[in-house]
Amino acid sequence: MSDLDDALKAIDDAAPGYDKAKAYSDGPVEEVFTSRRVRRLLRDQGVEFETLHGDVVIDAVADKLTVEAITSDTEARTKLIAEVDEANNMAQVRPAVMRRALQLGDSYLSAWPVLDAAGNPVKGKVLISVHSPKAMRVLYDEDEPGTPRVAIQKWVVKTPVGAKRTRVDLLYDDRIEHYISRGARSSKAGDFQPYEAEGRDAVEENPYGFPVFHFHGTGLPGEYGTPEHKCFYGTQNKLLKLEIGDMAGVDFNTLPQRLGLRDAGKPGPSPVDDLDEDEFLASPDGQRTSSTTGDRKSKLSSEPGSFWDLEGYRDVKQLDPGSPAVFLDRREAYLREGSVVSKTPLHLFDRTGQIPSGESLKTANEPLDNKARRRRTAFDPTWRGFYGFMLKILGQEDAPVTLTWAPIESTDKTTKLNQAKQEQEVGVPVGQSLMGLGYKPDDVKRWLDDGDGGLPQRIAMVAQLGAAVGDFASAVAAGLMDQATVQQVIAKLVGDVTGPDDDGTG
Repeated sequence: MSDLDDALKAIDDAAPGYDKAKAYSDGPVEEVFTSRRVRRLLRDQGVEFETLHGDVVIDAVADKLTVEAITSDTEARTKLIAEVDEANNMAQVRPAVMRRALQLGDSYLSAWPVLDAAGNPVKGKVLISVHSPKAMRVLYDEDEPGTPRVAIQKWVVKTPVGAKRTRVDLLYDDRIEHYISRGARSSKAGDFQPYEAEGRDAVEENPYGFPVFHFHGTGLPGEYGTPEHKCFYGTQNKLLKLEIGDMAGVDFNTLPQRLGLRDAGKPGPSPVDDLDEDEFLASPDGQRTSSTTGDRKSKLSSEPGSFWDLEGYRDVKQLDPGSPAVFLDRREAYLREGSVVSKTPLHLFDRTGQIPSGESLKTANEPLDNKARRRRTAFDPTWRGFYGFMLKILGQEDAPVTLTWAPIESTDKTTKLNQAKQEQEVGVPVGQSLMGLGYKPDDVKRWLDDGDGGLPQRIAMVAQLGAAVGDFASAVAAGLMDQATVQQVIAKLVGDVTGPDDDGTG
């Protein structure tokens, strides 16, 4: 098979999984019922009761993945990154790309020079494009799984006469091939022909290298990702079923079902009343049932407010619906189950209850924090590779790139400050403590350059020096040290505590 055949098959085969992942996050999700009659009734009535929790699982991780700064080894290169970021609105694009990778399992980003009307690159300009995995897919080399072989980009266009055609680009590390479908069919290579338009050839030279970057949560080369909430699919189905059952109970609370009781020996119900419910079809309005053969009708109806007409009845009773606790208790149990399998703290599913704080919050969030840390580790090298490629387009070959991420741990401010204070007491540099609190490296550097860096440690050392001087005096009196040695030691300690003089000599 050709690369085009392989790529078309790969992108089409992956689409159903992405559709399902999006449905369990954004809806709609088809309800699952064991009763055929209930399924028919709800389908005919168009009943939907959906409270989806997929976004809770996804956002729990996505909210912890924040890139605070992107730098290179020189100020000029760092400035180039900032300029391209601003031109492409990357402050919003970055979190969206990572969230899509968590939601669907995969997400793609590409970069290419901005071209002028003549097709020439515009100096200092880079066009960054975001791609859904339903419209793009990278295929990897089977012998070298970490090496991309080809990427396919697929989309629909309209011809001047309004007919729909499918465009396909195959992207390699040295060229880009352009195709368009001959007609409406677009599943095989034979359905396509080379595409020449917009002042470019069907095969375009690529001097920059492989231009597509694949974001996924595993971080393993040559693999594809898994939706973050896939482990929650089963729990979501259970919750939907409970919600629908609970809502049915609400209807019956409003219009309860009643029945009549008859004495023994009196005429009974219609001879067809005791037949299985699945022998009957629901009427379009949901009020009656009729035999599948069309020649018999049941007098029994399970609609809210209905009355069971049993001949010879001597008493009438009401059928009360099940207690809401039957549904709500199970709902809580299933949410706990989903919390465990997805490593999402239970308080994120229900923010109306008591939210943990301090050490309790840290303990509750530990599985989620560990998972978010793994996702960050997977995304970081892809981001660095992407920005390195972007600098290459701008003429900066082999430029190193560093990302500064916001802290993942969820800790309240008081706890963080207390931890920083303890770090200071054991001698951790002020700058390190400030960055640990989430302050940006540039801000910390500026504060330290202003002259108050290391002040807490110096104050503590002054107190220790005062105690040491008394010990030195005792040592001189005992003949263990001479005065000259003591003065040299004290002078050295004073220099360490107060820092260098204005001329830098100390």
